[in-house]
Amino acid sequence: MTAQWKQHAQKMLTGNRWLLAGILILFVILNGIPQSFAPTIEADAVPTTTESLLTLLSLILTILIAPLTVGWSWLVLAVSRGDKPAVSKLFEPFQTGYVKHVLAPFFVGLFIFLWALLLVIPGIVKAFSYSLTNYILRDQPELSALEAITESRRMMDGHKMDAFKLVLSFIGWFFVGVLTLGIGFLYVYPYFSTTYAAFYDSLRGADQRRTNHVGTPDMEQGF
Repeated sequence: MTAQWKQHAQKMLTGNRWLLAGILILFVILNGIPQSFAPTIEADAVPTTTESLLTLLSLILTILIAPLTVGWSWLVLAVSRGDKPAVSKLFEPFQTGYVKHVLAPFFVGLFIFLWALLLVIPGIVKAFSYSLTNYILRDQPELSALEAITESRRMMDGHKMDAFKLVLSFIGWFFVGVLTLGIGFLYVYPYFSTTYAAFYDSLRGADQRRTNHVGTPDMEQGF
């Protein structure tokens, strides 16, 4: 299936690569704004008042632009479904359900961090479990942030190894991105993101077919 998802992504990206690369540059620049305010503080040094204020400003800006991550997922999902890349997709999560689209990335990051405190492996496993959250927020806008995370966990049940194999198939491409000092990621990251969106749609289609046969599945609680 990994090969099929990658072939689908390549097909959908044909004629769209340069535009998507340009949007990715904008995405990276905007995400880098909070870090540009964060001061460099030595580990054993006491931060000054100015440094503390700049750190707080960086944190606030990081929270405020959190929906950009959701927007990128919506953008590549649209591309995977045959639409042309549009900058407006990147900002859609700011226009509707803004607070929810701030909370979703925050909770995902928090839960992964908490699981990673146990061991690295549980953190990685949970990262895969929550990886469909942004797409679910697009297709099921009636769900809250926590409900979307729970739905992602449910959909990924039994499919985390498929996701792992998909990511593993891009390891060589990621090395290319690193060896080209990041320039290669203008090609690699849209390719990977669109492939993962195709993976989500594959699970979503299978889930809908199963639901038609056995009814609506119960949503588990917890994280």
